[in-house]
Amino acid sequence: MKLNNVDLEKVSRTVEEIKSDPSKAIRTVQIEGYWMTEDRSCGPVEYQFVATCKTEKGAFNLEVDSPGFMGGGGNRPGPMHYCLVGMASCFLATLVGVASEKGIRLSRADLTASCELDFRKPLGLADHPIVRNVRFDLRIEADIDRSEIEKLVEEAKERCPAIYSLRTPIEPILNLL
Repeated sequence: MKLNNVDLEKVSRTVEEIKSDPSKAIRTVQIEGYWMTEDRSCGPVEYQFVATCKTEKGAFNLEVDSPGFMGGGGNRPGPMHYCLVGMASCFLATLVGVASEKGIRLSRADLTASCELDFRKPLGLADHPIVRNVRFDLRIEADIDRSEIEKLVEEAKERCPAIYSLRTPIEPILNLL
């Protein structure tokens, strides 16, 4: 059965698998990417970085270009656009999943994501925090009252991997191969 475009039967099977074998809860998400140097391109290109994302159904390329003020051409979404898309889609997927688990049909689940950035540190000008804030403006509609929607938002905030990553310091591992 699907509710809010979430296949609840698949989710239920996953939950049962993890209950019987907790190691099945651990999954790795990976991309492979490269910078378009002069040696890699066969001519002019309109982006600086390309990443291949492999999914259950195939592989997809994402093209990234820095904004003009950071030396790119601004021809594709920039790195922070992809960060926002990832965070926003993760949060909304979590929220919709929580609503679906509870049998709540949503008639609307929209958001606008934004972040304020200070580019002095990336440009080597000062040691100021780079990301000042990340903001999600939500438009959620369902046949429940606002206080119940607020509870859904709070539960999603606690369960969302992207929100966890924002709130919890995670030191990246950088391996030079």
